[in-house]
Amino acid sequence: MSRGRFLCGVRAWKAVGSMSESVLEAVRLPRTGREQSAEVGEAEGRAAVALLEKLGDGDWRRPTDCPEWDVRDMVAHLVAQCEDNIHLGTLIRRELVGRVRHRGKIALDGHMAAQLDDHVGEAGPVLVERFAQLWPRAVRARRGRPGALRSMRIPPGVPGVPMISLGYLLDVIYNRDLWMHRVDLARAAGLPVTIGEHDRLIVEQVVRDLALAWSGAPVTLELTGPAGGSWLVGAGEPVAVVRADTVAYMRALAGRDDDVALELVSGTAEVLPSVRAARVIF
Repeated sequence: MSRGRFLCGVRAWKAVGSMSESVLEAVRLPRTGREQSAEVGEAEGRAAVALLEKLGDGDWRRPTDCPEWDVRDMVAHLVAQCEDNIHLGTLIRRELVGRVRHRGKIALDGHMAAQLDDHVGEAGPVLVERFAQLWPRAVRARRGRPGALRSMRIPPGVPGVPMISLGYLLDVIYNRDLWMHRVDLARAAGLPVTIGEHDRLIVEQVVRDLALAWSGAPVTLELTGPAGGSWLVGAGEPVAVVRADTVAYMRALAGRDDDVALELVSGTAEVLPSVRAARVIF
């Protein structure tokens, strides 16, 4: 899972009342299933490798939006995530090691510290090559996990965040995690973020989760850019229309930007603090 300051295409939705047909209820988006997740994962893996292969000698020690990690550390985390996906024994071992060796950290951070422990001293180009080899295997391993295992409820390792199903972790969170870290790495190295069709599917799942947890007044959220769209967040007639850049708002939801730029297109400005303060697990 991604770490920020506090955590490092199916579109058959119902149009809302008198609003435009293009504004859809985000809460009605079906959750990504295992087959679509595998397709998204394969596409995101290709996009990640294309970015990683552009990193040069001067990039590995650059800081990232995850305060404790430089670029090399973040790529080591991506390699370790693949290993966790492929080998459940490795995941469990790191969970236990993280709790013992890194007692002062929350469970999620302890696990990720244990991941990095396993890759201390490995050079960036070696990690990139390793990731390119492992990610397709990780996608296949996640898709192949049986239904009984997928239905298990597990703690995400973050205080205050409710239990999640293992299937949700496998089908939604891991692709989302890689996507956000691709953004992190592009920002750190000063490289552009390439957006494709699968990026919109990842964004849709984030907005779906935002809507499922939303307790404030209903808002129409307009996200701009190739992966964006317009969604109703909350139940009922929206009290405001709020616009933001898609990638910038995803970073805010992941805890990476507390002051994301929001444009009040119409309605009451009272919703802006809630829109800005919202968080979704990555």
